[in-house]
Amino acid sequence: VLLAARHEHAELFVLGDLFDSYVSRGQVGHGCWRDVALAFAAAVAEGVPITMLHGNRDFLLGDEFVAASGVQLAAGGVRVRLGGVDTLLLHGDELCLNDLPYQRAKRWLRSAPVRWLARNLPVRVALAAAARARAKSRRVIAGGDQSRFLPTMAALEAVMASGVGRLVFGHIHQHCHGRHGAFDYWVLSAFDRDTIGLLVGADGARPVQFPAGGGLAPVAVPGPCSFARSGAG
Repeated sequence: VLLAARHEHAELFVLGDLFDSYVSRGQVGHGCWRDVALAFAAAVAEGVPITMLHGNRDFLLGDEFVAASGVQLAAGGVRVRLGGVDTLLLHGDELCLNDLPYQRAKRWLRSAPVRWLARNLPVRVALAAAARARAKSRRVIAGGDQSRFLPTMAALEAVMASGVGRLVFGHIHQHCHGRHGAFDYWVLSAFDRDTIGLLVGADGARPVQFPAGGGLAPVAVPGPCSFARSGAG
């Protein structure tokens, strides 16, 4: 979650995986999916624009969620000027070039036929399928070469070459911050675990925590993140 002040107004950016799973369009009418949509709709009505990126767990979010919440949904990254810095916002899975099984699966999982089938499943069937997929993912991550799941330096350098001054992403659930010359990057942890976001204003970017009682609390700036040294194609 990234909270930015632009033009003297607050704006919220959600970097994907807002939900642990979102498969069927029918989910927006149930449980936490409905509650979050209603909360976002209230914030948008109060004048807070919200932009959501697709994550690897909720890439099937669609027009039904937009209609219920009022958010702007971005299928890929968002490049925007925040606090005077040209900033690229990503979910982050596109940076993990060494995770070849995931990158191959991503292509067919997001194909038009698979998306159509998944989004039209009954909610109960969709949730059961999502639970099985998450269990398999946890087993793969626990038993695999952990460096495979890291962003690669090749991907980071490609972002730097695009001319942006700041990169913000999540996905790997490591809260950290680093610099490469004038280039600045931030990685945000899982929000449901740490409730840490990034606040960006005219005075720069700083990590903050959203306490249960409301408001924002400062958080210590963590050290640089780990990157894999090579990137497969």
